[in-house]
Amino acid sequence: ARTQFEVIRSLITADTTEEVICATDAGREGELIFRLIYMLSECTKPIKRLWISSQTDEAISEGFANLKPGDAYQTLYDCARSRSEADWIIGINATRAYTIRFARGQGVMSVGRVQTPVLKMIVDRYQAHTAFEAQAYYEIEAKLHHQNGTFTGFWMNADNETRLSTLEEAQRICDELTATGTGKIASVITKDKREFPPLLYDLTELQKESNRKFKFSADKTLQIAQALYETHKVITYPRTSSRYLSTDLVSKLPSVLKSVKSWNDDIAGIVTQLETSALSTGRRMVDDAKVTDHHAIIPTGQTLSQSRLSPDEAKVMDLIVRRFVSGFMADCLKESTEIISQFDAHRVRSAGMVTKQPGWRAIYDADDDEDAAAALPQVRQGDAVTGNPFKVLTKKTKAPALHTEASILAAMETAGRQIDDDDLREAMKECGLGTPATRAQILERLIFVKYIMREKNRLVPTEKGIQLISYIQDKELLSPEMTGEWEKKLNQIRSGTLSRTVYMTEIADFARRMVGNVQGAASSPSLGKCPKCGGDVGETQKAYSCRNWKTNGCKFAIWKEMSGIQITKEMADLILAKGATEFIDGFVSKAGKPFRAKLAVRDGAVVMTF
Repeated sequence: ARTQFEVIRSLITADTTEEVICATDAGREGELIFRLIYMLSECTKPIKRLWISSQTDEAISEGFANLKPGDAYQTLYDCARSRSEADWIIGINATRAYTIRFARGQGVMSVGRVQTPVLKMIVDRYQAHTAFEAQAYYEIEAKLHHQNGTFTGFWMNADNETRLSTLEEAQRICDELTATGTGKIASVITKDKREFPPLLYDLTELQKESNRKFKFSADKTLQIAQALYETHKVITYPRTSSRYLSTDLVSKLPSVLKSVKSWNDDIAGIVTQLETSALSTGRRMVDDAKVTDHHAIIPTGQTLSQSRLSPDEAKVMDLIVRRFVSGFMADCLKESTEIISQFDAHRVRSAGMVTKQPGWRAIYDADDDEDAAAALPQVRQGDAVTGNPFKVLTKKTKAPALHTEASILAAMETAGRQIDDDDLREAMKECGLGTPATRAQILERLIFVKYIMREKNRLVPTEKGIQLISYIQDKELLSPEMTGEWEKKLNQIRSGTLSRTVYMTEIADFARRMVGNVQGAASSPSLGKCPKCGGDVGETQKAYSCRNWKTNGCKFAIWKEMSGIQITKEMADLILAKGATEFIDGFVSKAGKPFRAKLAVRDGAVVMTF
């Protein structure tokens, strides 16, 4: 790096050099890299800026013909430098403060402006999942018979709810429906639904889809995408946050589309059909206003060959090819139908979906259609319908699913807000956590510092990660929304509506307040009262134990590992608050046999009960 730097410095400070052109990425971090090199070189030559978002010859030529003065990008540099310095100021001070106060032999307690809110989301989901108690509920399923066919429905009440809380009530209603037997079609509501082709991939969306379909980690997808870009040269720059193309690429799209015909026979057949009609690249693909430093990920136009790629590379490439081709295809047109059947005082609802024109969905498997439903027979209001059989289904509520990399990437993209609509997610990007290029790195960092671990495709916090979140004193360090607001302020610096000085003053003030709050905090929060002597129970590296062991010799302790089970803080809370846990599965005897037991307080000690 030093050798390369010296080469650049010698060139930009040479007497023969009249001006320096900044041709780094057209974005925040690209500007920062250039300015740091420029400053370290002690260069004073005038700066011009090349600002392009694609690598076509036309775009590059146009960019050089319209170089901008470097001063026009001062606010972009201010934004980038502020981001860099804020991360260091918060990260260094918070990590030192929490390590000194709370580490207790567990090593460095790493804290960061972005990584800690991400950890909080993973911990919250895990705790909601483990604390969840399934509740039984009941539904009444009906097999309905009409002269045009048989279909299924579910009883619903006046509020259109299908769930019943007691088996007795469900059975009573089921018996009444069975006794009635014959009903009529009360209403038939049919609605047309249009589904636009999905937006092209940015890196985050590609990582989410690869995790969902192939269980690839975000980092693995990034490495594969880099190989497809750098080694095989079959996709465009992958570390992009845009899902759109710039207008200068439109003329090249037909040749890129033609190049993907070599991918496989299915793609070749679809592209051949598209080539017979006028190609449309409408609003779902091209939008200059939504392209900054790099456009969406698409094939480059190189002839594709699956044999040149590894199996995993071929999987990711197939996603990119299909997403690109789908953008040229027609909308998917569906027809949804709702039938309400009346049986005396009771109503039964049936729902169905018919695809009238598959459009872009023809390039994907049917399993990818999340709202697919069986078709319903043609019926009219007033038609007779019989029900046989009616039966009660016993079901249970489900715990919130643990985060996968796909779900946590989506949460990071929207600062924790649950947003399913593509266009709304695009609008949220300026308030997200991290960038497409850094999100995989953040997750790997959390794993490296032993705050989370992968269990199959799920992200599970470790005891150390859970403890750190419980120790955090300032809500700003935990809040995805607050961190998103800081990111929004960085964008305000870029637009010139907020000064860098004001922002950095806020960051410095927060760092001072944060360290002061940590210094004033107890080294370990009390978990509850000791059942033996009444003292406070705190957490140590190996146990949840009474703090009075020095003053009165109290030996009460809940060890963190018992017969092969890790005893969590939540379990310790139950023991201290209620005197016992629920039954816990997974204990292993000395003979190697699994068993279940409760942990309970007996005579001032924690024992197993069966």
